[in-house]
Amino acid sequence: MKNLLSKILKSFGIFMLRYGLAFVIIWLGFLKFKNFEADYTRQLISGGYVSWVLKYITPYALNSIIAYLQIATGILIMLKPVSRPLSFWGGLIAVIMFTLSASLLFTSDYVWLAGYGFPELSKAGQTILKDFILLGASAWCVGDSL
Repeated sequence: MKNLLSKILKSFGIFMLRYGLAFVIIWLGFLKFKNFEADYTRQLISGGYVSWVLKYITPYALNSIIAYLQIATGILIMLKPVSRPLSFWGGLIAVIMFTLSASLLFTSDYVWLAGYGFPELSKAGQTILKDFILLGASAWCVGDSL
């Protein structure tokens, strides 16, 4: 009985890692089409190491590019039963995406509450915190698709 429960929970966990990750990435991609997301992105990256991007592209155009990339990435991750190589590339894009996003926690002034510093995160910082878990799930998807 213990082995059966272990197998069921492990299978469920593996399923949720891959398809839950893809679902979250696709959902977040669709949210990027909202104007308030573009304002949030502008504030978030304007104080970080990628602020130079805003000299060449508007926050709204950047968010549209990110939205399409996220939606495509989520779909690629879900394609493992059909194509392991496509799923691998989706996972790899997700790893890069979440590495860049998680790094903003350490490079952007916008993620800390003014006057408090560590460990007081702003709402933006709290939002980025989830990207560490998503990064781990993405890395697992890459390894599982090899």
